[in-house]
Amino acid sequence: MTYLPHWPIPSSLGKREINYETVFERMLPVLKKLGNPHKKLPPTIHVTGTNGKGSTVAFLSEILQAAKLKIHVYTSPHLHHCNERIVLDGQKISDNFLYEILEETRIAAGELPLTFFESFTIAAFLAFAKTPADALIIEVGMGARIDATNIIEEKLASIITPISFDHVEYLGNSIERIAVEKAHIIKPQTPVIIGPQPHQAQEIIEIIAQDQNAKMIRYDQEFSIIKNENNNFDLSFFEKTFLNLPAPALIGEHQYINASIAIACALSLPFQINQTHLEQGLTRVSWPSRLEKITNNLTKIFKNSYDEIFIDGAHNQSGALTVARFIMDQKILDKEKNREIKNFIICGFSKNKCKKEFLLNFANLADKVVAVRVWGEPYPEDSQIIAKIGAEIGLNIEACDDLSEALYYIQKHYGDKNCRIIICGSLHLARDVKKFG
Repeated sequence: MTYLPHWPIPSSLGKREINYETVFERMLPVLKKLGNPHKKLPPTIHVTGTNGKGSTVAFLSEILQAAKLKIHVYTSPHLHHCNERIVLDGQKISDNFLYEILEETRIAAGELPLTFFESFTIAAFLAFAKTPADALIIEVGMGARIDATNIIEEKLASIITPISFDHVEYLGNSIERIAVEKAHIIKPQTPVIIGPQPHQAQEIIEIIAQDQNAKMIRYDQEFSIIKNENNNFDLSFFEKTFLNLPAPALIGEHQYINASIAIACALSLPFQINQTHLEQGLTRVSWPSRLEKITNNLTKIFKNSYDEIFIDGAHNQSGALTVARFIMDQKILDKEKNREIKNFIICGFSKNKCKKEFLLNFANLADKVVAVRVWGEPYPEDSQIIAKIGAEIGLNIEACDDLSEALYYIQKHYGDKNCRIIICGSLHLARDVKKFG
């Protein structure tokens, strides 16, 4: 029986040790029947955090592929097809291979009540174990301590992106508790790359890393960045310095941080990574629904020269702040270019999300907020409830039935203006946007 020690954390946060045979009691017998594929994976980098996980994974994958390495990736959730979760050497898993591994998992599980994420993760382990690669990058589903991906005990490195409030019903209602959950990604004698954190989270992570004798590579300590006037940036990593790296291809100031975390991880791995690999990774990267500019048929609703629509998967307070900063930056740019553009937020949530805290970020910033019911959400919040919350905090807010109605509302009332629209609050909204083709 394998245990992690009871780390010296404040007793008020409770006991957080892992008994693998209890926490993963449904997965272990299935994995055993399948030959324990989780012990036959390529060298694994494990990624947790609240915000920036997907973007960091995307940057890291592109950098390593630029170095001619074969890289597999496991992420969640998917936007359109389950195949998106399992990427083998840069390509989404084929339908045939996906069917094969899911059938193997189903047969091995028998009557065991696996969750969707447990069964899909086991199937992913099968795919990765059957397909050799130089490295595997795995994003947690949620938290880390009892996440299905954390059954992997040996790792090449761990990454913790910035931590904030999300999934509090599962992870805890304080930054300290959430940090403890996510810090269970740290394994003995394994490097951990730590993004910028609230001081409460930083303290917890450092205590646990020290206890596990894990080498800490911390933002603004072991690595740091300086943005240049041309939007390129310099990065320091211990004694090394990389000058004039290109601006990340992903939009938003926060992407400089995500890129730097990925670079710090790449440089800490036992691979030969140089400046050319970093530059290629930064400029080739793509990650859907992260301040992604839409160019499909949806934009045909709007006709003005500066009209633009973005989608972003932000669904918590920290994600909303990122979107708000993007709008502020765009307003400064609009002023410099002497152009007038109205800024609109279209948002919808599941019932358990922090709606008031999310919406507060757009007070005195958005010209109009339009609340919608996200029909793809399992537990969608009613748009009238969202609008009521927004009105109580002083937002100029309107309720619409769905995304289409919201877009036509903006076109009807503001169609003679230049419009910038950011759709956020739920990844299901991002899926709806892509349906317009």
